[in-house]
Amino acid sequence: MDHKAFVSSEYVPSGEGLPPWLFQALCEPSQHAPIMVLHPTELHRQRTLERLHQAGVSVAPQYHLTLNSLIRLLHVDLRLPVLLDDEASTFMALHGRCVEAAEATALPFLYTPGVGAWTLTKTRRLQRLHGELMQLRNPFKWEGDPGAAVFHDLCLEVEKAAGGTLPALITMHVLEALRQANEPPFHLSDIAGMVVLDMAPDFTEIEQDLLLAIAQFCPVHQLLNPGSFRLGFHGAYLVDEPPCTAETLPAWLPPHEPWTPEGEGWQTDVGLRHTTEITRLTLDERSQAMDAALTLIQAYKAEHDGEVLVVDASARDRSLEWSTALSSIGMTWLPGSSAMNQQPLHHAVVRAASLAQGMSSWSLSSLRSVFFSATIPLLDDAFPGLNHPTEAVWRPRPDAVVLEEIARNFHVLGGPGAIARWLGVLSSAEPSFAERRPEEKARALEETQWWLACLLHTWAPLLSPEDRHLLKHTVVGCTSGATLPLPDSPSSGMGWLSWFVSTVDVGALSHRRAPFDAGVGALQELIEAMNGIKHQLQSMGLPFADDGSAFVDLLEHIGATANITHQSSRTNRLHVVSPEDALGCTADLILLVGVDVDAWSMKSATVPWLDAPSRLELGLFQTDRAVRRGRHHLRHLLNAGRHLVVFDSSPEEGGGPSAPLAEWLSDQQRSKAWDGMRAPPSFLPPTMYEGDEGLRSFAWVPREEGHGSWLTPVVYASVETENGTHHVRQGFSGRNRRQQLGSDLQAGLQGLETLNHPTAVLHAFEGAVQADRRRRQPLAKRIGEGEAFAWERREDLLSVDAVTLRPTPASLKVQSVAAGVFPHLGYRGEKSVSLSVDPRPLPLYSTTGTGLDHRFGQLETAVERDVWSPSRLEGWLKCPRQAWMRQTLGADDDEGGVSEDVDARVRGQIVHDAEAALLQGHGVPLGEEVSGEPKALHAGPMGKGRAGWDTILAFLEEKVHWLGRQNAVSVHRTKDLIDATTEAWQAHKEGELELPQEGRLARLLEADLSLKHAAPVAVEWSPTTETERSVLLDTDPGEEASGFRLFGYADRVDVLVLPSTIREALTDTGILSDASHDTPFPLHGQPRPAQRLVVIRDLKTVAGPKPENVGMRHMRCLFEDLQLALYARAWELLHPNDRVVGVGASEVGEFTKHHVELDADLLPYAEHLELGDISGVFANHFPAETRTGEATTPFRRWMAERLAVAQRAVDTAAQGHVNPTPGAHCKYCSIAHSCAVSDYSGGDF
Repeated sequence: MDHKAFVSSEYVPSGEGLPPWLFQALCEPSQHAPIMVLHPTELHRQRTLERLHQAGVSVAPQYHLTLNSLIRLLHVDLRLPVLLDDEASTFMALHGRCVEAAEATALPFLYTPGVGAWTLTKTRRLQRLHGELMQLRNPFKWEGDPGAAVFHDLCLEVEKAAGGTLPALITMHVLEALRQANEPPFHLSDIAGMVVLDMAPDFTEIEQDLLLAIAQFCPVHQLLNPGSFRLGFHGAYLVDEPPCTAETLPAWLPPHEPWTPEGEGWQTDVGLRHTTEITRLTLDERSQAMDAALTLIQAYKAEHDGEVLVVDASARDRSLEWSTALSSIGMTWLPGSSAMNQQPLHHAVVRAASLAQGMSSWSLSSLRSVFFSATIPLLDDAFPGLNHPTEAVWRPRPDAVVLEEIARNFHVLGGPGAIARWLGVLSSAEPSFAERRPEEKARALEETQWWLACLLHTWAPLLSPEDRHLLKHTVVGCTSGATLPLPDSPSSGMGWLSWFVSTVDVGALSHRRAPFDAGVGALQELIEAMNGIKHQLQSMGLPFADDGSAFVDLLEHIGATANITHQSSRTNRLHVVSPEDALGCTADLILLVGVDVDAWSMKSATVPWLDAPSRLELGLFQTDRAVRRGRHHLRHLLNAGRHLVVFDSSPEEGGGPSAPLAEWLSDQQRSKAWDGMRAPPSFLPPTMYEGDEGLRSFAWVPREEGHGSWLTPVVYASVETENGTHHVRQGFSGRNRRQQLGSDLQAGLQGLETLNHPTAVLHAFEGAVQADRRRRQPLAKRIGEGEAFAWERREDLLSVDAVTLRPTPASLKVQSVAAGVFPHLGYRGEKSVSLSVDPRPLPLYSTTGTGLDHRFGQLETAVERDVWSPSRLEGWLKCPRQAWMRQTLGADDDEGGVSEDVDARVRGQIVHDAEAALLQGHGVPLGEEVSGEPKALHAGPMGKGRAGWDTILAFLEEKVHWLGRQNAVSVHRTKDLIDATTEAWQAHKEGELELPQEGRLARLLEADLSLKHAAPVAVEWSPTTETERSVLLDTDPGEEASGFRLFGYADRVDVLVLPSTIREALTDTGILSDASHDTPFPLHGQPRPAQRLVVIRDLKTVAGPKPENVGMRHMRCLFEDLQLALYARAWELLHPNDRVVGVGASEVGEFTKHHVELDADLLPYAEHLELGDISGVFANHFPAETRTGEATTPFRRWMAERLAVAQRAVDTAAQGHVNPTPGAHCKYCSIAHSCAVSDYSGGDF
């Protein structure tokens, strides 16, 4: 049968979807037989139905269809098997068939059995190729077919097994059924004919065949846009026949005069009839487009009630942005649906399912993202049916601090075996020696261990193969020693999903109101999709991916294919659509917003395995198809409205219009129409773009040379007022309004917005005020030679960077005691400025009587503590604001985590613990004191042969679990600590190799053994008594109210073991004596003899150090830190017969040096003492007299001054002074981004 006899066509101008004669005929349905109309888009169909309803017509929707809905309607009429429109389940069924076919060698070009696995990605790529080929009449006559024909057979098998029709094959089946039908389908049987409205080129081969097959049952009349078919102006056609004239017009059509085109340009008769006003709006940045569109819409709606069409090629991707933006001007628009993978809850479920998979499995960050995230609220008790065998109130729950400490200290990273390392470490975990609340810590450790073990069993279906053996092991509590009960493992991934959903706090979830968050609905859709897939596959006898990574892939696939339907809140007066969806639609105002080169790409879609030669062979080589369709869509939009605004991003680097729009702009530039596009839209009030007074939303900006100025949206503007320049921030978002309010307040103007907290306005001036203070603060480097920087200038300092507080070789050499005054902030010698006496904490800025007082750091309440530690005190010295925020408020920008390298704190702790193990082997009890006669280390058991080295190796084997692992970090750190390879370490652990004494720890041992005159008497010593866990320091004996309680741990305490000659000499000079005393050694008064001389040491792990930096960490401990002085005085208070005569830092780096600053009374004997590297710098910086003028040693004066500094820190906190102290330390501050004064935040400094 010749289908051409039943297909006719006529021309209609571009710019109107439904010609007037056809709409008039549809408004008079009783005057003719029903006419079926095939619309180009669903939006055009809906708007046509709305127009007919408004005209009072009783509409039959089944006569208004799109091509897709027509195919589905015929599918029902022809009684074909039910449509399998669940994309997720049908795809998984196809994937199951592909797996079977691949294993059966049916796809030899794509898969070799036994080599890897057939993945979802391969099935997806094959499906994409199959879908492209199904547009052809003969899709599989292709020599290079990698498997599309096999995939087609698999599709037919799935259809047969499911008893339905796949969406990919519905057109083919409908076409075959039409060709075999003897009677017209039901919905074609009573119509006069079908009118196919203009569509963009081209119909695919199978679409052409389908419409021609319909033509054998009812006549088909096409409405086509005229013009060049090569350029895309001409609409898609079915038969290459001349259009109808008045004489040849089919009789079944309503009588009308066919339109005759007179030109083939961009503008048509419809555009001329609309007298379309076209305005070119240039953009400096594409980000300005949305606010500019809102301004135009608001201006138009203020005076008109016409329809608005916003055209954005990325409308679907930016639907949420458009919805939020339009709501800010009172317009309601929401997309009908969104992909499930855009839902936060879907991301959370996928993240949870992936917890046991991949190289980040069971990592600290993964655990945090699932169980410590606000994305999905979980119940506090995920395992209510479990009870602890011995502790009724203990529950399986995580402790965030425990997880972070374990991950950091034992270097537990993610990946295969990570959960085994978690449980292995926790099985023997116990509170550290320094733990202040050991009972609470012990409980937290076991609860976390129990919780992780429960997770292991709950995640059983999703575990990686390397971790499955752990399910066989029982779990014994690290604290209670009891066997912990564990939950039954789910039998499948679906079982796990059911459990996980049961732990969701549905109550909290139901209160969510964010427009993009479907809440419980997203979970429901996900579960229904999973059940649907499972049922579909089982009904077809295919396996369901119910465990491991396949289950995670399935969750991700559902997210990519399933949609969440939203409650429709659209208005028929405004639509946000893509150019393709806008075809046929008209509006009073059309805004071409998102038609730039990135949003509206003209690149051809990439199809797997279809290269250019293959496309040419198949007849699919249409590289210009996207551009032709783009021209067709653009031509329609240029003539479809009364007002058209074209957004041109050419001025932006990397921007510019898409190819069709660029061609049109070039054509306009060559014609006289170019200047006509300069005029603003007629609905736009002149005050918005001209004049010098008031606020203008648009400005005239010169663009192309010689082409004048163009309308451009204004983001920031300056308006001259009586009070000066007024800065304006345009925009409709809440952020824009708040920025404008801030600008108004700075200008002293009354803003349109109200202040949430009026006094907070002053806070914005903190940075400026403090910056001014810093610029004006005096600097020590500006004093002249022989001058001292007066202590009274401390009141003018904002930052300690103004003085020299950190020791340098040059500053240490300056004899600052020559200043003649003490204390001072620095003294200039011949070349350099000396160290300053520590002025910290710096005083609070004087009160101003405004709300800035609180901002500057004056709290209304005191910060008081019963007991202080040196680290807390040093925090208040460094910056009271940081100390208050971190110690009191618990605020911290740094979430903490585990780096690939072993944390520096962990490496330092290993050195401390190795030293402690060594001294314990010597007989020094951890945390206690040696009761007998002390002996130097070399004279004890650790000094015999390899005893000391073996003790260190035994400690490493027992406590440092990551040592000897095969990863690069462990290899490097093993080499650093003991200079051994991982293989050598494993051989040593198995008793096959004796490691030589090498590495960082070996050099620490050598340095310890060289201290011939220092006998260790305490390691990790804390200043406690039988009744008190702290000691009250007498910082100023002259004031009863002074002093504070101290608690902490001193790394090492040594007693001097002196040669008899030196001991006799010290006895003769009154330094040593056998006399016993009940009061501590005087801090400020006249010195007296002591029974023992003591040295306090602090171990510091350093990088290197470089030769010029040797000893500098030791000096920082003396002049910047507090702990040596505090522990020294604490020891004297608890040991009245002892006198501390030395303090120092032991620098443990590539080599170890035990530095010690010795009291001046012992310096004459220094060359005969083997106590380490002895220094005596205090004589240069501290006078040999007390504050009252009594004689003392510089060492004693140093101790008194450091105690005074500590007391100032305590007093600062008690007074509620938390003023910021910016400086170099800001770059390491974890709250720098929250501080307006920080050096690091990029604020005013």
